[in-house]
Amino acid sequence: MERGFGSMPAENTTFDLSAAGLETGASAEFELELLLPPLQLAGREYRFVPDRVKARLSLVLLEAGYAVSLSFSFLLTGPGWRCLGPAEVALEVTAEEFIAGGAMGDAGDEEIPTPYLDGNLLDLSAWARDVAAENLPAKLLCRQDCRGLCSQCGADLNAGQCDCRPPADPRWEKLRQWRDEG
Repeated sequence: MERGFGSMPAENTTFDLSAAGLETGASAEFELELLLPPLQLAGREYRFVPDRVKARLSLVLLEAGYAVSLSFSFLLTGPGWRCLGPAEVALEVTAEEFIAGGAMGDAGDEEIPTPYLDGNLLDLSAWARDVAAENLPAKLLCRQDCRGLCSQCGADLNAGQCDCRPPADPRWEKLRQWRDEG
């Protein structure tokens, strides 16, 4: 099974679609505890706190497959992208997926299979991890006005200005020479 963001622990939260016992056109909702495996983003590890959250799974059995929805809230912690200080983001997400097969049997060749399904077993942890990653802000920051690190000495600019001078732009060197000669 192809995976998305990060590695998969053996204890992923899964759901057996055939165990739902749905008839075509019927729906069901389930509340469950969902394991959220750590994420690897930009070479850094980010963890969900706690790593198990309450989630709501909704299923509708259609002629051509299942309409599946997963809703959960999470808090993700890890290093900020500018200063590497502690950063966190809290979000509520809802994901929807169509899984071909359902009442008509296996998915046909023309259907694109979901990477979260192995037989009738839906890997909710992998799906939730990928949905969480897709909904994150573009940059995870310790705070919105994070100034980052000095590119020369590495000082945390949130703690104060460093003594480094900005590097001279070599494209202006000729103008500096003319100024100094005159």
